[in-house]
Amino acid sequence: MHVDIEGTKRIARLAAGYDWSWTIDDLSPFCAQAGWEMVESDDLGASIQTDLEVSRPEAIMYGRNRRMDYFIAFVTDLAEDDTPMSEVRPVLDEGFADISAELTALFGAPARFEPGVEANVRWDLPEITIALGQSFGALHLYLKSPKYQARMDEPEPLDED
Repeated sequence: MHVDIEGTKRIARLAAGYDWSWTIDDLSPFCAQAGWEMVESDDLGASIQTDLEVSRPEAIMYGRNRRMDYFIAFVTDLAEDDTPMSEVRPVLDEGFADISAELTALFGAPARFEPGVEANVRWDLPEITIALGQSFGALHLYLKSPKYQARMDEPEPLDED
């Protein structure tokens, strides 16, 4: 199972320095700078072929009404269904720790860190939120609009039944 640490750093650095408007107008220029290719797009987002060195070099951009909310990209190989978690988990844990350390060196202390099986860490920069998430089978890089992240951070309204 491969972890693309250098590719993740390169994309995070590029995204942090990009002049985001968080509209669909950013999609093609950002993909071109990243070396990514848009495969398909519709009103809700886009499927993207990345240049990351992983088994599924894919990203998805989600948004609507010409607004972009976030990208999610695989930064590790995706574990095969029959691979025992005893083999996958140590690779993901080590990859998460290594990428987190590299991104901390680039962006400083993270704004949020949640350990565990589905660990995540994020950096809230002025024009972008960059996050690394761990799932059961892969690591993902998230590039999020600060407005989208603020909406996600709002507490859920209490149900007043």
